[in-house]
This record gives sequence, structure tokens and C-alpha cells, in this order.
Amino acid sequence: MNITTQNKINHPAILAFDVSKERLNLATCIAGRMSDHEFANRTLTIEEQLGAFKRRANMAGHDQVLVVCEPTGCYHETLMQTAHRLGLETAWVSGEAVSKMRAIETNDSGKTDIKDPHVIHTLASIGKTLIYRRYDEPYSLLREWNGLYDQADVAVVRAKCLLASQIKALFPDYGFKKDFLYGKSGHALIAHYGGNPYRIVRAGKTRFTQVMRKRAPGIRQLTIETLYSQAESSTRNQVSPRMCEIMEYRLKQTWEDYLLHEARKQEAKQQMEALYHEARQFDSKLPLAEKGVITTFHLARIIAETGPVSDFSSLRKLVRYAGLNLRERQSGTYRGKTRISKKGRSPLRKVLSQIVLPLVKKEGLFGPYYHGKKDRDGMQGTKAMVAVMRKFLKLFYGWYQSGGAFDRNRVFACQSQHEIAA
Repeated sequence: MNITTQNKINHPAILAFDVSKERLNLATCIAGRMSDHEFANRTLTIEEQLGAFKRRANMAGHDQVLVVCEPTGCYHETLMQTAHRLGLETAWVSGEAVSKMRAIETNDSGKTDIKDPHVIHTLASIGKTLIYRRYDEPYSLLREWNGLYDQADVAVVRAKCLLASQIKALFPDYGFKKDFLYGKSGHALIAHYGGNPYRIVRAGKTRFTQVMRKRAPGIRQLTIETLYSQAESSTRNQVSPRMCEIMEYRLKQTWEDYLLHEARKQEAKQQMEALYHEARQFDSKLPLAEKGVITTFHLARIIAETGPVSDFSSLRKLVRYAGLNLRERQSGTYRGKTRISKKGRSPLRKVLSQIVLPLVKKEGLFGPYYHGKKDRDGMQGTKAMVAVMRKFLKLFYGWYQSGGAFDRNRVFACQSQHEIAA
């Protein structure tokens, strides 16, 4: 059947999906008739079903078909990639919007695979959707490597916490600061003696000194003497040899985990720095590293989470994407606290917090701004940090838009002041 121009419908047919690992539940309205469907979350099945719905929609007069669902982590990928390959439009709906609309539409807070596709369809029909962004390389690779870096970083922190408790159990009088263990001297102590004070004492002070000087060149004599003294006092506890052996074994296992994940962090860091330089070949406006402000690695982490910065037509959209936009609470004479929404991408907020942490020192770029917020305005430290994160994101976006070198004088100058100075 041929559809004349007069019969064309100027809005897409909506295919609203509730996605699970094995099944897809669909609600759609084509030719004025609402229908429900269920089929397997498998590539060939999805391709066949989407093709059939596309033909039905075209016969009913729709120029386009919109596939919409909630983000699920990974289970939606096959559906959305297949839809994109077939030339269909794609969009998200937020889980929060679905939850609230479900209560409005059904007057029920319950959740079912049959109910949710209808709620998603309602949201899509009134335009309450989010852009489904597909990243090309190198942005897609940056996103994956950043995830791997973050996983390794979490594992490193966990291993360090375990090491702190395990070395205290094995070596009770060990009294050096936590960073000592991760320098050359600490590496030598674990690699050769397993952090075991009984082995240190059995070796004797002379042999211990020789080994530590060989394995940790530059170690101070005072450090060696202090370690040996702490080992001697620790052995007074008389732990049984078998118990001491298993405690050392456990410490070595945790140490190996630490080394493994630390190496993975460094690998991810190198890959991301290389990918950032690759991204600059496609977008020359991406900033270069600036000493005392930001490294290439942290620039790579930002765009790993934002994707192409050119996708954001305004600073406001970027701030909302990060979840750093302000949310007010006000009703009548009541005035609640103004907080950030936290509705955007939480990994981006985490990256920004790590970037600005060294910048809020008193001699840092944002030191006067941060301490002014705390000391002059009486703002809490965490709230002042959020203000700095917003300020830095504004700096980054303006820096990108200018396409030029970093200008420290523009960080705290408004646009009118900059124009006067120019």
C-alpha cells in the first residue's frame, strides 16, 4: 500500500521497551492501536522484530520509528545498536522519570514488565526523553579505559586498607607512616622479608642492613635502625611459627594484589593519554595540559565522561550533564537549602573532585576562592568544594570554546572585564 503525502504522520511511531537480560517487553501504538509484545533479547530476534515494526509504521504513515528505553548498564546495548543500524531513532528515558510517571499514570508504586513499557511510551509521547549519545573512537575507548582505571583505583585503595591492618597484625610495632610502605624501602621490606619481624631478627642487624641498602639505595641508616628496633620489640609477642607463616602469606597475597592493580592503573593512564592526543587530531580545540592546573591524564578523564565537548551548545547543558546544577526547595514562605541536583553523570563529578583537590591549597589556582568561601562566607568545606568544581567546569568549557592557550588572568574575570582589558 502506498502512502500519499497527505497521509504522512509528522511524529515517529514509538517503540517503548522495558529491557532485561533475557527478554524485551514492548508497548507501541501504531495506526491508533496500542499493543504489547515480548521477545528474546537476542540480536537476530531484535533485528527481525524491529524490521517488522518499521514496515508496519511506514504503512501506517509514520516517516520514522523511535526506539526508547531506560539505561540498564549493558542489557540495552544490543537493542539500541540494532536500532541504530536499521536507521531508527533512539532515545533514553530516565529511571527517575519512569518511577514518578508510573505513580501518576497507574496510581501504583509497583513495578512490572508489562506496566513499565506503557509508562515509557507515555513519557516518550510527551517528549520527556534524553538524547542517546553514541561515541565514536577515540571517545568510546576513553570511556572504557576510564572505567578500567576507576576499577583498578578502587582495588588499589582496598588493598592498601588491608595491608595497613595486616602489617599491624604481623608487625605490631611497625611505626612508619602509611606512604613508607609504597616507596623503595617499603618494597624492599615486603619483597625480601615479607614484612615479617621474626625473619628480620633472625637475619641479624648486619645482614638486614646489607640487604636493605642493596635493595633500597639511598635508605638512611636511621631508618634501618628504627625498622630493626621495631622488629625486635614486635617479636616479644611470641606468635607461633605456623601462625606467623600464614599471616606473612596473607600479607604477600594482598601485596601482590596491590602491585597488580597499581600496574593496571598505570597501563590505563598511558592508554588514555595516548587517546587524548588522538582526540585532539579530530578536535584541535581540546586544551593542552597546563602545569599547576591540569594534566593530560585528567583532561582525558574529563572527555572520557563528557564525550565530545562540541555536543554541548552551552555551559548550562554541560553543568546539568555533570549533575552540578543547583536545585532549590521553596514553597510559600518556606526556603530550603539549595543543593546540587546530582542527577547527572556521577563519574564526571568524581573526576572533577579529584582534579580540584590539589587546586584548593592556599597557593593553588582556586586556593583564595575556596578559602574565601570557607573563611569569609562560612561555607562548609564540602559545599565549597562543589562550588570549586562548578567553577572549574566553567573554566574548562570556556577554555575549550576559546580554542587557545590557558589564560590565568581570565579565571576569575567576568566577560565584560576581559573585553575592557582587550
